[in-house]
Amino acid sequence: MEPVLPVDKMTLADPSKFFRNLGPLIFSLFYFLPIIGQWSEIGWQNLLAQLLIYVGFVALYCAGLHTPGTKVTPIIILMLLLTSCGTLVTSGTSTLFGYIAPLCGFNYRRPYNFLMLGVLFLFIFFSSEFLITTEPFYFWAPSALIAVGLFSFGLMEHRERVHRLLHQKNQQKLEQLAAIAERERIARDLHDTLGHSLSSIALKAELASKLCHAGLQEKASDESQQVATLARALLSDVREAVSGLKQVGLYAQLNLLEQRLKEAQFNVVQQVESVTMGAEQESALCFIAKELVTNILRHSNAREVNLKLTQQNTVQLCISDDGKVESFTHGNGLSGLIERAHQAGAIVDINIEQGFTVKVEFSGAVA
Repeated sequence: MEPVLPVDKMTLADPSKFFRNLGPLIFSLFYFLPIIGQWSEIGWQNLLAQLLIYVGFVALYCAGLHTPGTKVTPIIILMLLLTSCGTLVTSGTSTLFGYIAPLCGFNYRRPYNFLMLGVLFLFIFFSSEFLITTEPFYFWAPSALIAVGLFSFGLMEHRERVHRLLHQKNQQKLEQLAAIAERERIARDLHDTLGHSLSSIALKAELASKLCHAGLQEKASDESQQVATLARALLSDVREAVSGLKQVGLYAQLNLLEQRLKEAQFNVVQQVESVTMGAEQESALCFIAKELVTNILRHSNAREVNLKLTQQNTVQLCISDDGKVESFTHGNGLSGLIERAHQAGAIVDINIEQGFTVKVEFSGAVA
């Protein structure tokens, strides 16, 4: 569905550009040009009438600039009548007719904008043929040329405003989609972090209760201790997940993981290159790297860990250790890791021939 744009509420005046709105009026001063050649013949009554006509027209023009849509029609009619009647006083009104055209081009939709332009031409023709006594061509020709130019300006300004509004609407839609995607990512992170641990806590708590009722107090106490241990580990994981939301990106995450490994007395070899990838893929790699390092800290008997991030045709993340692994099964952590990688368009390869190596590679372009 196309976004609804408030085009009927737009005005030709741009609130942020005062001088652009009134700047074109500088050329309306050509209205007074005929006075120069007739100065000695013009009485003060005629001069006052010309001044009042000009002031009235400028006031109507400013009102039209700030009137949206077809609500400008009464103002345009008043401008046409004032300018036509003013032709009886001075031929300088040929300059003013053109200032009505941008309102016709901007405030009306096709074909009504061209209809209004036609009405403007009729008033120009009527004024030149019936109200000008000498050489009407020099009246209507400049008026028509100015009107066509300013009418085109109104059309282009309307189109540019609509394009700007559409861009703003699309930008807002993209931001909303990004926020939804981020909420879904956070939900997946919390699900992966909390799901398995909470299930284990529930089962062990239930088992402890059954053992207690059966009179096996020692075993019930052991299970309760394990529940407490799992709860503390879960609390630590939740804190890490929350703090992970504040990470500045993949490189900061890898540096943080390297520091955690070193604090646990692992020898870390890191090779990190600059890579180009989308936000979704970067988020997935952050989660995968954190999950793999967490597994190493909890389960590995290795002493050396290699962190490698490279990009040639594809982006590759490889994390390996030198621990001895005879066999392994896909637990909830690895299953969630592989699922997250597939959702981000990557494949996961796990090798246990020499230590434990996990390689994550995006199958296509990720930029």
